[in-house]
Amino acid sequence: MHKKKMYTIVLIVLAVFLSFLIRAYFRSESYFLSRLPEKYKGYPALNEKIKSSDYQIIPLFTGSRPRTIYRDSMTNNIIVERVEEFAPKQYEETTYSITYYRINSKGEPLDSLNETGSTAFGRPFNGHMLYEDTYSDYLKTGKHEKLPYKVINKDLAMNPEVLSNLTRELLSRADAVTVYEEDDPMTFIMSVSSEVYKMYIPKKSNINIPAEFEHNFHELLPVTDYSHQTGLKYYDWESPKSAITIDYFLKQHYQSGTYFSMAAAPATRPARWYGMGYFELKIGADNLKFKHPISYFSSKKSPSGGYYYNGEWGTLDLFNAHMSGMNILTVGFDNNHFHELDGCYLVVPLHPKNSS
Repeated sequence: MHKKKMYTIVLIVLAVFLSFLIRAYFRSESYFLSRLPEKYKGYPALNEKIKSSDYQIIPLFTGSRPRTIYRDSMTNNIIVERVEEFAPKQYEETTYSITYYRINSKGEPLDSLNETGSTAFGRPFNGHMLYEDTYSDYLKTGKHEKLPYKVINKDLAMNPEVLSNLTRELLSRADAVTVYEEDDPMTFIMSVSSEVYKMYIPKKSNINIPAEFEHNFHELLPVTDYSHQTGLKYYDWESPKSAITIDYFLKQHYQSGTYFSMAAAPATRPARWYGMGYFELKIGADNLKFKHPISYFSSKKSPSGGYYYNGEWGTLDLFNAHMSGMNILTVGFDNNHFHELDGCYLVVPLHPKNSS
């Protein structure tokens, strides 16, 4: 009787163990990979060769994250800002390497500017790079020459009425204005007819502080940024109308919606699948296909039962606003997480037409 009871316990333990193994297998990457449709098995990653009949994806740079993308509305050139951070040695400050890449409207790289150090970096402003005592027109022209500001009222000796009239006159012709209000005296920086003025105005002055603006240089935001394009809704990766879509999602790792915290009872959040998305990018009359990591959250609040989440490691974004015949894909855009595919990738014609 005792042996029979022991056998029963052993069988129950084995059954429970096997049930866990079976459950784990049906949630494993191996199981889902075995069910991956044949047509997706040849999809390349972004760091591999990707081309279609008319377009290809080529890296502008890899190994670090793109932080900002600008468009010059005068030339239609695109400027991509790349940031690298290097851990400091003992008693030293963190070192940064910032590189600006200029790309023409056909997606052809023109040149680049690199600044490395811990302080004294240039600040992009309407196509200029602003420094403490000088500026350059690199972002507009590609020229590295540093020029002196046209300084006004640095000694604060100018008659207030004359200063006010001059300020209004310059503002009426300015392409861009930025203001350092926290300084005393305040500093107005104005881009006027391709020259940069630096005007000093006392903090207690009655001169109206202008609103900041830039007419010719505009920061671009990704169409995949839910907070920008869709009013705080997540980008619809499955809509046929979307410029870039997920055609298939390969589940790889499951994260339960229940977790334990310091509270007395377990807390809950949406269950998540980490996995691989099989993407299609529409450009012109063509489609480019590739694979890239993405997550999927199960959510009863979502009409489709869940949503894709693209905000952590390997964040994939698409830029196509004001671009004709080219697109930009980024990995890690404005993100603090590092991924092996971080970089900027240009979607350009396979057979570019020569300029007339």
